[in-house]
Amino acid sequence: MPERRLAAGKNSVTQTVFPQATVSALFFDSQYNGHDLIRLDLAPPFNEMLIRLPKAHRVDSPLPVLTALDPGQYGDATTPLELKWDRLGALENWADTPEKVRASWRNKFTFAVEDLETDAPGLRLPQIGALHAIAAHFSVGSDFEPATVVLPTGTGKTETMLASLVCSRERRMLVLVPSSVLRNQIAGKFSTLGVLPAAGAIPIELARPFVAKITKGIESAAAAGRIVETSNVIVATPDILKASAPAALERLLKGCSTLVVDEAHHITATTWKEVRDKFESKKILQFTATPFRRDERKVDGKIIFNFKLGDAQQAGYYRPINLRSIEEFGDQETRDRRIAAEAVAVLRRDRSEQGRDHLLMARTRSKERAQEVWREYKKLAPEMKPVLVYSGPNRKAANAKSLAQLYDRGQNGSRIVVCVDMLGEGVDLPNLKIAALHDTHKSLAVTLQFIGRITRKGDASIGEATVVTNIADPEAEKKLGSLYAEGADWDKIIRRLSEERIEQELRLQDVVAGLKGKGTLHAHISLWNLRPRLSTQIYRTSCAKWIPTEYVKVLKSKDQTWYALDETQTCL
Repeated sequence: MPERRLAAGKNSVTQTVFPQATVSALFFDSQYNGHDLIRLDLAPPFNEMLIRLPKAHRVDSPLPVLTALDPGQYGDATTPLELKWDRLGALENWADTPEKVRASWRNKFTFAVEDLETDAPGLRLPQIGALHAIAAHFSVGSDFEPATVVLPTGTGKTETMLASLVCSRERRMLVLVPSSVLRNQIAGKFSTLGVLPAAGAIPIELARPFVAKITKGIESAAAAGRIVETSNVIVATPDILKASAPAALERLLKGCSTLVVDEAHHITATTWKEVRDKFESKKILQFTATPFRRDERKVDGKIIFNFKLGDAQQAGYYRPINLRSIEEFGDQETRDRRIAAEAVAVLRRDRSEQGRDHLLMARTRSKERAQEVWREYKKLAPEMKPVLVYSGPNRKAANAKSLAQLYDRGQNGSRIVVCVDMLGEGVDLPNLKIAALHDTHKSLAVTLQFIGRITRKGDASIGEATVVTNIADPEAEKKLGSLYAEGADWDKIIRRLSEERIEQELRLQDVVAGLKGKGTLHAHISLWNLRPRLSTQIYRTSCAKWIPTEYVKVLKSKDQTWYALDETQTCL
């Protein structure tokens, strides 16, 4: 059906009323002269339509009416019949407001679980688990603590967001994403509801949401009101919201019932936090593969569901990782040449000998290093058409061109990309299966994100992942040193590093929850930010009972204090 589009200032709201579908159809005579009736294997109101025959007059009917693009083809069963809309009939007003869309979702979501043995469609187990955890968290009370869902890269994070929208019948969801690339990708997924129909989680005819994609700063409260009143989902980057008028931002946030933060390890950045703080007591749902940041700052919120990396590996969501190591102590240029030569050899082997449609990603730490390494690959493998991607002034068009080449599976497509750190959030390429680490990661968070990029499962043309690294690199962080050791088993080591780090966050979460048991300190400062330097002093006392709240007796009467007390753990 034709897309619905509404203007809202410099932005727009769209609805994909009904995406394409392949269904069976039967033709019948109808009660209307010059019109045939077509019955489709769909639920009302898509189950019956009329086809106006060549030269027939229009009739008054509530049914949608189609006509043949080429009237000469009608009645010829040997050629495909292409149709176009003549009149939408009752479909004109079907699900044409956000309220009607939301009402149509009632009791339409099914918790269908995939069965790999019988190839039965459904949602993945981590998605089902996350949805139940989300529903449980937001079922109690009315003031909600921010919730964090930890799903390793490639286990279906985006589809879980879509499912949560429909399953919970959210009134209006604001989705924050870190980049314009991801904004466009996520908005497109919400518009069609992704693979939910194919998974059997929703009927194929289910009304799709009105989606506002914020690409320009909102100039006025009136424009923001227009967006709020005409949308079910609003997708934006924090920077675009920050560029909006204060009154417009206040109106937008006031009109949203739920905030979803994608890639939540960005949440402590100032612009992200400013938006999130305005959602206090409302629903805040954060998704991430790594609930910690490279700068060690806390990703706030309660972890309500944690699908471990080991579980993802065992379930087959990740391809195995092979380590190809070199040991080169020479200068930087020599090390780069050796790494590049080894990586290109793996790429050529995968593509030529194994018939795998693999791509190579070379990782560097800076744009200067990226340019050096890119030149090396151009010398070594010009036929692979290496491209360069990094952020910075005047790079938007160049990066878009490079990514387009990378996505091109034809003869003109690139097979090697050189980037800084990793390709930006939202670049979804399961074909990225070879990683050349010209500069090793210093952070576990970045390492895990990077590994997630190259271990995603794909179709039959995609095989196992390979990492090429220099084990003589003197800069590898000590706690990641085991990754770069001779004969390292990356599958096991990555799993252990990830699960140990997330376990630290869960233990801290228990401490913070316990300290909220008594006292009002948490109302004045975030207990998540407490990182005391530890030392120990031991005293002998003659008191028979520990009464920690009597600390006030040793303070001056004019002192103002707050405290947090966990009586179970005897921690003040």
